[in-house]
Amino acid sequence: MTALDAAGEIFAVTDVLVDQPMLRRSLSDPSAGPEQRVELARTLFGSRVGPHALETIERVVRDSWTDPRHFARGVEREGVVVALKGAAGEGSLKRVTDELHTVSRAVAGSADLTALLRSAVYDLEAKRGLVGGLLEAGHPVTKLLAERAIAGHRRTFSQTLDSYLEFAADLAEVAVAKVTVAHPLDEARLERLRAALTARVGRPVSLQVDVDPAVIGGINVSIGHDVYESTV
Repeated sequence: MTALDAAGEIFAVTDVLVDQPMLRRSLSDPSAGPEQRVELARTLFGSRVGPHALETIERVVRDSWTDPRHFARGVEREGVVVALKGAAGEGSLKRVTDELHTVSRAVAGSADLTALLRSAVYDLEAKRGLVGGLLEAGHPVTKLLAERAIAGHRRTFSQTLDSYLEFAADLAEVAVAKVTVAHPLDEARLERLRAALTARVGRPVSLQVDVDPAVIGGINVSIGHDVYESTV
């Protein structure tokens, strides 16, 4: 079984936990010992998911959770990490992150797309078809994570994808710099910017570049909570 398959199974378990509050409370009950919770998880999911997915779920179940909703999100987060690790293992992590960033910005930059993906009128399959049209040539991991982001229960599609990109950056041990410029930068300027930011933060930097004409003659860069502005 591939990492992609395991991630899909973990997401399916997440949906069960979201739909069944009593179940997620039982699996995260602090009054029960970790092994008791793990045994319950094995009973419920052992015949439904593969070894990789089950091992991941057991690891989350062993942790301490004060809020059952956080537990369900923790399971989902591990599914995202499993998918990203699979991409990294085959040397495709950069492609996946580039594709996720591109589709995230495409949706965030379109009021119509954002409204459609948040609308209760359109069912999940219709929304998946809409995003699938933007990712026809996308990597399988990109498609899986984009589909998962559509089902996000708390945030917008683009916000959810941005959180996935943060997981990918942690996995690759790089800092993500969100760069907004008035006009596209050529490769030479991008390399100078990457080198300057790498020197500033002390670790490799991945650039996510967006073009916004409102940033006249300058550049806005944010890395985590730090924001930098300068002229290009």
